[in-house]
Amino acid sequence: MSSQESRPLVGVGIVLVQEGKVLLAKRQGSHGDNTWASAGGHLEFGETLEDCARREVLEEFGIYVDRMTFLCVSNIIAYDRHYLDFEFLGDIGSQVPKIQEKDSFTSLQWFPLTDLPKPLFEPIRIAIDSLITGQSYFPQ
Repeated sequence: MSSQESRPLVGVGIVLVQEGKVLLAKRQGSHGDNTWASAGGHLEFGETLEDCARREVLEEFGIYVDRMTFLCVSNIIAYDRHYLDFEFLGDIGSQVPKIQEKDSFTSLQWFPLTDLPKPLFEPIRIAIDSLITGQSYFPQ
């Protein structure tokens, strides 16, 4: 592997589920290009995991997450990168998400948990598996 980083990065994501549907956006212009993902990104210096998740969903989808719960942590080596990834389950109430970063996403849709699009971005694939199985740690 010829990773761009010499050490693993810390990624944080948030899964948004309402009425049995999960909010997913199609990625573009970065690793995992053309896969379906949730909001997420890199943990910044001095930031809590929860604040990172809230910041990412606000930056990417223009919505605020008040309540969230820990979902899972995983060690992901994919897309020529290595991440320690933390995922949360968040509640957005009646807010309407919209793509804010048009250079990062091409589509935003709610999908039934029983009929997900393919391919899924690896962190969201693991997070949805966690949501379904209750497993909270994925070593790789």
